[in-house]
Amino acid sequence: MTKKNISIRNLEKEDLSSIVDIEERVTGVARKKYWEKRIEISEAIRPHWASLVAELENRVVGFIFGRAGELEFGLPGTVAWIEIIGVDPAFRNQGIARQMVESFAASAEDHGINTIFTLVDHAQPEMDQFFTRLGFARGKMLHFQKEVG
Repeated sequence: MTKKNISIRNLEKEDLSSIVDIEERVTGVARKKYWEKRIEISEAIRPHWASLVAELENRVVGFIFGRAGELEFGLPGTVAWIEIIGVDPAFRNQGIARQMVESFAASAEDHGINTIFTLVDHAQPEMDQFFTRLGFARGKMLHFQKEVG
């Protein structure tokens, strides 16, 4: 089996409908207004390299939203965060998410960032395994939460 030619590029406003479609295929919910805001915020305050899409034959088949932050949570220097990653279910298990994370990591490194964080839900062990395969390890920070209301 030959590897398909997947290209990774910076996310653009025009990718909105593809992102909404991918999320709907994954979750059954379409949140156009939410994604419009996410893209708007991404373009306004985040480095352009931190939000990416994966294309296969001119079709968006995956996306990643990330950011960079300085001195957050008491961490020294600048770190990068992977906040949301999605791949069209019809194109999973083809290395698309891996390529997007690798591209994100390379861009972070190009910008002098040496540490990347993400959060993984215990209810999604496949995400834990995915990030572990890519060289991520459990960090030293603790996650706290409080239910309100």
